[in-house]
Amino acid sequence: MTKTGNTSAPARHALGIFAAMIRAARMQRGMTAAELAERVGVSRGVIQRMEAGEPGTSIGASFEAAVVLGLPLFDVPTSQLRALHGQKQQVNTLLPMRAFQARFAKPDNDF
Repeated sequence: MTKTGNTSAPARHALGIFAAMIRAARMQRGMTAAELAERVGVSRGVIQRMEAGEPGTSIGASFEAAVVLGLPLFDVPTSQLRALHGQKQQVNTLLPMRAFQARFAKPDNDF
């Protein structure tokens, strides 16, 4: 059973595309789900849920499966991922440590 309660339609579509890419790459390489699971370090059930596009599947396991299968992550050559990661970390250091909503006291208009 696929749980889609809190998953938006665009996210479900993206999961479906990624799931199809994982399955197609695995099948093209003649690899069983159990073999991929062993290489990724997860159970065969995780691979089956990943290929079904279930939203609760670990993103780390999904990315590792993509790497094992030779699927590109993002629209950047693998050789440039480290540099892109460094750039994004630099940007993140400029952002506040946490997001918060300022709580302002009610103005005292009683003069």
